[in-house]
Amino acid sequence: MYLALLLLVGFWTPTTSAGEMERTVVAPVASKTHPVVLTKIALHDTVVQSGRFVRSRVEPVDAVTPFRAGDDWIANLTLFLLNRTNRTIVHFSIRLGFPETGDGLVHPQYARTLNFGRMPDAANFDRNGVSVPVSSDVQPILFRPGETIAIHLGDYIPSIRGIVERALPLAATTRIAVHLGPFFFADGVQWHGSYAAPDAQNHKWIPLGPDFFPGDMDRNWPGRPGWENSGSSR
Repeated sequence: MYLALLLLVGFWTPTTSAGEMERTVVAPVASKTHPVVLTKIALHDTVVQSGRFVRSRVEPVDAVTPFRAGDDWIANLTLFLLNRTNRTIVHFSIRLGFPETGDGLVHPQYARTLNFGRMPDAANFDRNGVSVPVSSDVQPILFRPGETIAIHLGDYIPSIRGIVERALPLAATTRIAVHLGPFFFADGVQWHGSYAAPDAQNHKWIPLGPDFFPGDMDRNWPGRPGWENSGSSR
């Protein structure tokens, strides 16, 4: 796992070379209730997609920006995630969807889910209330408040290839859709579109309501002075 400071990097001015074609990464649109936001996507060291945020009802969401890249473009992508909350995250998932592998009708698209960290004990039960054992091979993580994690997709290319190439060659893929969550905090609270707390005794989830946010909802948010430098590294 790589941790990195959130850096201000200019957008890439695309240049055309042999084997390059137009590619697109659809970043999720974040609101102020989201615990983690995708702040940018880089190809090598150059930003090719900024984060997309709901700033107001009248201001449009930032557009998805196509860019040109070669056959190994997925292996050279890095996703930057910022923990906006005041709590440490110990387990989360990122889902990478590949729209070109399905037809949107009969055949659904293939996707690869990347899982990080260990489920906290307080939340480690299934729908029947049975505790789920955690494999000793699962490495723990501590995604701390205000910290930025850099996810290098090149680290997961074998498993991504195994999914995508059920339908088409990986090099032929031109579009990825990124979905974030669920996220689990050290105390067992989870976010999966909304926040909920585990009821350990009854093995069920208790909704925390639409106004709940673990921390200051205005902190680490686009438009607030200094938000770009709010990440930390270790």
